[in-house]
Amino acid sequence: MSRPTPLILALAALTACADSSAATPAEPVDARFVASDGIDLHYVEYPGDGSPVVLLHGYTSTADATWQAPGIAQALAENHRVILLDQRGHGDSDKPHDPAAYGGRMLTDIVELMDHLDIDRAHIAGYSMGGNITAVLLNAAPERFITASLCGTGVAEADEALRTAAEALDPVGVDPEEIELLKMIEEGKIDAPVLDDAAMEALAVGWGQWGPPPVDLTDIEFPVLAVNGEFDRPYSKTVRMVRELPQFVSSVIPGRGHITTLIDPGFRDALVDFIEAHDDE
Repeated sequence: MSRPTPLILALAALTACADSSAATPAEPVDARFVASDGIDLHYVEYPGDGSPVVLLHGYTSTADATWQAPGIAQALAENHRVILLDQRGHGDSDKPHDPAAYGGRMLTDIVELMDHLDIDRAHIAGYSMGGNITAVLLNAAPERFITASLCGTGVAEADEALRTAAEALDPVGVDPEEIELLKMIEEGKIDAPVLDDAAMEALAVGWGQWGPPPVDLTDIEFPVLAVNGEFDRPYSKTVRMVRELPQFVSSVIPGRGHITTLIDPGFRDALVDFIEAHDDE
């Protein structure tokens, strides 16, 4: 897993720009559980009577920065029980420095968290790294999904010719807001929590050593969403999904990049609308 510009830094600056029109749901509750390998994990739960939604943040980010700061968790919590996990190595969860503590263990955490909360099936959505974990879970634990949402990511095309053709469809350009944001980060104008660099390196090494295994879409029967910014390779990321998934929706957020998609109201609306449209509980 390559190390991207830390999303947690970006979102610290973008929070003030996010749309704040979403209604305020019940107060979220902070909680913890211990994974089967002894790692202590922090999560936030918005209690509710609706079907559960599990949200997974990106590499170097947190549950709060990715999902609460832009108002996405709050919008979903109006009709759902929403659970946000600080994945191992991030936020208020334990930050092991051993690469063996990551990789496939990050998938197991999701299943064990659902078991801990007595959740059989959920809408599972992830952004960037969280979306990659969601993609591998499609095969590892398909019985735990109501729907899957892969945001800021997709499923790689294995056929070289098809991949090349899809890459040619990806728009070329940048979001000026993202350029300004990255400039602010470079100039040190943004205050943000300090990352545990050793944990981030261990995660990247551990994920690479583990695999991840190729994703097989042929037996996925539940609905799947992909949301990507216009300038975040939306077509090359999803060409296999379009071809192979029987229930697939792709949403492209105009003018946005990998970072600024997160604070665009279009992203929030696409995710909420998809989950509401395919809610079977």
